[in-house]
Amino acid sequence: MTKTETKRNEGLTLISVIAGGVGGWIVNAGLNIMTDTDMTYLYGISIFLGVIVGLLWDITDKFNKAVKS
Repeated sequence: MTKTETKRNEGLTLISVIAGGVGGWIVNAGLNIMTDTDMTYLYGISIFLGVIVGLLWDITDKFNKAVKS
């Protein structure tokens, strides 16, 4: 693997983590609006779970690319 491929993969990991965190926040904010309940104490948990999902997404993507080649 070349240096540019390694840097690109690291950048994609960061994007996956950030997108997962933003996705978790959006889901929690949407549920907060739809249910009219105070769910602000769950923002940290939802962002953390979103980050975990983003990491898992990235790991499976890298695993699938390794299996195909």
